Amino acid sequence: MKYTVIELNGRYQESGQPSGGFPRTGAASRRVFRFDRFYELVERILKRKTPTRVLVIRREHFSVPAFGALEEISAALGRLAAAGKELYYYASEYEAADCVLAAACSRRIVHPLGTVSFLGVALPGLFFRNLIDTHRIGVTVIRRGRYKSAADPFRTERYDEHSRAQYLALVEGAVGTMREAVKDVIPPDVLDEMIGGRILTAPEARQSGLVQELCPLETLVTRWKEEKKKMREWKPGKLRGACGSGPRVAVLFFEGSITEGDTRRSPLLGNTLGDRAIIRSIRALRKSRRIKAVVFRVNSGGGSAIASENILRELEALGEKKPLVVSMGPVAGSGGYWISTTGRRLFALPTTITGSIGVITLFFDVSRFLSDHGITADCVKEGGSADLGSALRPLSEAERGRIDAVVDHLYRLFLQRVAAFRGMTPEEVDLLGEGRLWLGSAALQAGLVDENGGLRDAIEHARSLIGAKSVRLLFRPRVKPALATRLLRDAQGARSDA
Repeated sequence: MKYTVIELNGRYQESGQPSGGFPRTGAASRRVFRFDRFYELVERILKRKTPTRVLVIRREHFSVPAFGALEEISAALGRLAAAGKELYYYASEYEAADCVLAAACSRRIVHPLGTVSFLGVALPGLFFRNLIDTHRIGVTVIRRGRYKSAADPFRTERYDEHSRAQYLALVEGAVGTMREAVKDVIPPDVLDEMIGGRILTAPEARQSGLVQELCPLETLVTRWKEEKKKMREWKPGKLRGACGSGPRVAVLFFEGSITEGDTRRSPLLGNTLGDRAIIRSIRALRKSRRIKAVVFRVNSGGGSAIASENILRELEALGEKKPLVVSMGPVAGSGGYWISTTGRRLFALPTTITGSIGVITLFFDVSRFLSDHGITADCVKEGGSADLGSALRPLSEAERGRIDAVVDHLYRLFLQRVAAFRGMTPEEVDLLGEGRLWLGSAALQAGLVDENGGLRDAIEHARSLIGAKSVRLLFRPRVKPALATRLLRDAQGARSDA
């Protein structure tokens, strides 16, 4: 009997899109869990009679940015189980995420010295308002939307009533979805105790039926080998960004903060995806005669309004030529929602964090801080606002008014965009907007999305639109690592996980 291993290891990332800049080194930079590779791996396992047994190993460095990522992984494991594959789940210690993922597996294994916990979901926040006031640093926040909270760390001392309300709704919704996922594995009374803080030892977890076996990973693998069950492991070289057969459907991933120009890495925003790069990919798919439909996958918290509009226009041109379906990943808020307002159908996971229909901008003034430390600033300019936005002086009332008008203009455009796409009036969208974040399930009820479902559901819808029995998936953009990156990885002996 053959079996294969799926490793959940590293920071969750939807695809292999470049982040720009010189490649980072070190163990942390190497550990990336690519969802596109994982999806392809699952598809390949499904199409084989063997292996019939799958060992899912959650490594200690595995992390996800939002619960939607767990939903996608859990759904894929569920498909393997439904196809008759025997799934084993191993983690040295079980946390809430492990309980959700392991619920799709027939056998759950934990280290004999491990623990099992389900402590719920928390959204901690750091606030710097008192610090910047102490150092006399000025902050001006101009926004449309009382729920638009991106600048809250500098605007307030703690979550205000609106931010607290929307985040509480997200947390409660996520925990509710997690409860549903584990209801057949963890008895309700035990789950309530665990959410209340109870941590089970490995023997207690086995006694409660949460796990079936206490065993170190190496002991498990050694035992299987001694039983002469051949191990077959898919290596990254065999995952080429394509799977299946039939008419070609492209899955175009968009991940990161939305910026104008080229892709780069920002110390504050992390990975940013420039509109030029994604527009090139969209145009290539539009012109390709081989591509019959496109699924646009979004995992972004937003960014530049101009870049968002540029991307949306290209997507609309693509949608005029061939079927376009939009799939929201873990996060699709603000600009991420803006670029999703197109296509034949809009899918969101039940726990996708979406919405945030609003506009915000932030200005700092460090002039008093510099003065307190004996530093003066001066400027030679022609034009009263030539240095607009400089942190060396505060905004004038006139400048603030002009910026406020621009923010209001962008918000009105955002409302009109959403209204036209969702068949609403701008006033109706405004009631759902004001920067408020929604879970995908609530967004469906509010009419902001068409259907709750993951990437698989969006692909199936694209397949139905072209009338095909099966399709060949092509994951885009296809990124070849820079030479320096490849040399560093080779020198460090790095390995990529699914």
